[in-house]
Amino acid sequence: MPIVYICSRCKSVIYRFERAGQDYYGIPTPSELSVRLGGFCPRCGKPLSTKIDLQNIEIKSRYD
Repeated sequence: MPIVYICSRCKSVIYRFERAGQDYYGIPTPSELSVRLGGFCPRCGKPLSTKIDLQNIEIKSRYD
């Protein structure tokens, strides 16, 4: 099951982790991803939040 980070403003995919071995470091935390991207969504420029709010997490079946 992939892990996908999506911008809350423009809904673009910021980062997608598909499988083990894809990245030497594994799944990035929100703060690590924010540092990689300079703190902003590359598409719309919205500042990226590093706070995890459980209401912003969605778990979906790949068949949805």
